[in-house]
Amino acid sequence: MLERDFYNNYQQEVERINQPRSWRSLILTLAQLTGIFLTITLIVFFVVNYQFIKSQIIDWRKGEEDYEKYINDSDKDGMPDWWESKYGLDHLSLLDKRKDPDKDSLVNYLEYQFGTDPTVVDSDGDGFGDGEEVRTGFNPMGEGRTDIDKDGIPDWWEQANGLNKKNAFDGLLDADRDGLSNKDEFFYGFDPHNSDTGAVGMTDGEKVISGNYDFIQGKVISPNDRDGDRLELFYENLFGTDPNVPDTDGDGYDDYREIANGYDPTGPDKIRGEVELPTLSVRAPIVWSQSEDHLQIQKELLQGVVHYPGTAFPGFRGNSYITGHSSFYPWVRNDFTDIFKELDKLKVGHEVIFHIALANGKTIDWVYSVISSEVVMPDDEKLFRDFEGYELTLVTCWPIGTDQKRLMVKAQLKSPLPKN
Repeated sequence: MLERDFYNNYQQEVERINQPRSWRSLILTLAQLTGIFLTITLIVFFVVNYQFIKSQIIDWRKGEEDYEKYINDSDKDGMPDWWESKYGLDHLSLLDKRKDPDKDSLVNYLEYQFGTDPTVVDSDGDGFGDGEEVRTGFNPMGEGRTDIDKDGIPDWWEQANGLNKKNAFDGLLDADRDGLSNKDEFFYGFDPHNSDTGAVGMTDGEKVISGNYDFIQGKVISPNDRDGDRLELFYENLFGTDPNVPDTDGDGYDDYREIANGYDPTGPDKIRGEVELPTLSVRAPIVWSQSEDHLQIQKELLQGVVHYPGTAFPGFRGNSYITGHSSFYPWVRNDFTDIFKELDKLKVGHEVIFHIALANGKTIDWVYSVISSEVVMPDDEKLFRDFEGYELTLVTCWPIGTDQKRLMVKAQLKSPLPKN
């Protein structure tokens, strides 16, 4: 009996010991089969796709080589070798950087930065030279000066520099920490992502303070702009400013910047301006607004008609936007609460005259001719849209007594016409 019990216990123990070993063996076998299957699969995959894999490796290597060629700049002049070779420049000479083979007042380095053709005066074929467009804040490659978010920076420039053309706040940012906001970077023609545009050894903010920014984007040398203030000789003569000094009145702001914002470049105050509509017997002073705030503009409209900030100064290239009241609260009465109440009576060919007076005694009369009249919604882009010409937009709320829509009168400059 004892022998039988011992034998049974022995058999049970053997089975207990052998059972796990059989599972381990099974797992090992499965692993081996899986390895064999994967190996065969990979071999078949590489055999079948050999040519494709080979071409991908070749393309990858070629892509690396092409990228190296794309960024290679042998003479360290800021222009890659491929671009210099494309336009017949010397990729081993720094001198090409400052040359201007097409005589458009935009040197080769700036042609590369703006994507224009250094061998063609007018790259986008719009009738305005590349250098002239850059100096006046227009896109030399074909777009107008539309500014959807009204931050004073044209949409094309915001898009080209990675900003949001529908967000006015980014105009106040200083991404490269050079002391200049994005709006200032546009105004002075600097790169908003490079604190030292042109690599001259000082930040862009320091260049502005010192006035040392002759060879930088936007600050191009032109025979019609000897002092580099972006005010060409035609305008220097009209305004009586010094063509050899960028800041005629020595107040720290160049002449063009003062005029663009309604300030007198020859004295301490703002420019005295009036708009006249002879057909309607209307004449009103111009308020050169510095704010896009609706409430502030409403206050200014009680002082005359308002020139909207960021739009062209009368007589300059771009869209000059002037707005005035057609009606106001009946208990508020002055000479300007309904100054544009008869704006709808302006017809094609009627004149709009701007009278400008400066501290130095100079006077200018800009004459525009009406070309169209249209009622639009308040957010219609045509209100601020320009087509890179010398345009005027007169605007008032419409119908009278409401602010539902806008009456928009468009006009073109008739005289004096700018001459290069």
